[in-house]
Amino acid sequence: MNEDDHRKAFLRGYEEGLKAAWREVASLTTRGYSSTELGVMARSKMAVIYREVEALAARLAEGEGETGETGVGHGVVRGRGAYLVREPKAERIFQIFQTLARAGARGLSITRMHPDDVRDRCDIEPAGFVWLSKSVGKKVKGIAVVEPTALVDIASAIAEFAADGGNAVVLLEGLEYLIAQNGFSSILRFLQKVNEKIVLNDSYLLLSANPAAMKEQEYRLLAREMVGEI
Repeated sequence: MNEDDHRKAFLRGYEEGLKAAWREVASLTTRGYSSTELGVMARSKMAVIYREVEALAARLAEGEGETGETGVGHGVVRGRGAYLVREPKAERIFQIFQTLARAGARGLSITRMHPDDVRDRCDIEPAGFVWLSKSVGKKVKGIAVVEPTALVDIASAIAEFAADGGNAVVLLEGLEYLIAQNGFSSILRFLQKVNEKIVLNDSYLLLSANPAAMKEQEYRLLAREMVGEI
């Protein structure tokens, strides 16, 4: 690579960095943060930006492309963490789940819909299934049946799966059902706890959410806990 190529590559990287920074700012300003909160988050981000650089360098070394982004249809997963998948009904979340699974992530499906219906939607068989149902006495081979109110058990299942080697992708469908069964405050605390385990174990959490089916303030509170919305 000659000097001109180096200069062009540097400018492309600089441009992408600016775009990413302003996308992040635009995303945060739509979530109701105050200027003080934005300042604190910006300083926190800058303090750990070296981690993202190191992660990108590792992905480049593994041949994952220049941006390190995983294409997922209408959105992009930009790194490990929790994401809200905005959709009227759970559809696109399965495409994103499959994309990450094909890239090597271990998949755990936690759904209100029956796991057989999940299998119909996914070409890749998840490593584990958790069915959110009140039919806990019913034995289903290869499927864990959990009460929707058993948030501690659900959180433990996610934490254990993510901790078992990291690089996990957890699909969570049935948010409105969980809120109806537990109340929003309980679900928010549940997701805060789960998100910590996901980040600590270098994994992904995908959460299908329909903003139209939720109170605006509640959706914004959920969005604050996420890496992004896709």
